[in-house]
Amino acid sequence: MEETKCLATVKLEYRGNIGAIKLNRENQRNSFTLELMLDLIEAAKWFNARSKVKVVIISGNGPSFCAGFDMNFFSLETSALEVRKNVAWGPKLVEAIANMQAITIASVHGHCIGGGVMLMAACDFRYVSTDASFWLPEVEIGIPLAWGGIPLLVREIGPLLTTEFVLLGESINADAALRMGLIHGVVEREELTGHVSRLAQKLCSLSSFVLQTTKQQITAARESITSGVPSFCDAHLLYAALLDDESRKTRSGYLERFGHR
Repeated sequence: MEETKCLATVKLEYRGNIGAIKLNRENQRNSFTLELMLDLIEAAKWFNARSKVKVVIISGNGPSFCAGFDMNFFSLETSALEVRKNVAWGPKLVEAIANMQAITIASVHGHCIGGGVMLMAACDFRYVSTDASFWLPEVEIGIPLAWGGIPLLVREIGPLLTTEFVLLGESINADAALRMGLIHGVVEREELTGHVSRLAQKLCSLSSFVLQTTKQQITAARESITSGVPSFCDAHLLYAALLDDESRKTRSGYLERFGHR
């Protein structure tokens, strides 16, 4: 059985037991807009309604997996209230992907920035190509990391590495991400699609019941380590940062360096 669906910013398809979600803002490096966030939430619902789909592969069209938020979104002309309202959808997006009934595999190449890191980390498996790089620039922008990113990263890589990754704001390569425990493996770019497809096929040979219940057990165990419940405050903290004078100056400097006025 095969079915496809095209949303404004995402392509969906499945064949047999394997589905695919492909971010489709190639010219913008698949950077997040509110529309893309809502489309991804819709994509999760679409696959949840198809019980035969055991595995869903999440990837991006073009040279990047996901370049985080579209920087025009953070222009100085955008109101802090509007930013807060849109960013508040982030935890809902992460939750929707993390709680999909299918096993999810992130297939990452190129840039994986900001919210792109959160999207990847919400997946059950994460495999990346050798050209992948990871960056959390929020502190440089003058905002705190949102989307429940702090508890998520503390669960995945521990508090020490989270402190370094978030506060230093330095880009890391695929090998460094592997050493941190942020991803499962690194393969050559031309081998990534085949590697992920073979993993999906192997998972599809297993019982749906066992896949789903094991995923639920792992999710519960993760939540017991560090709860993501306080993430509902993230948008409010970000709103406060957007109004803070020193944070606004930081944001202005960042946008000027990257050509956003």
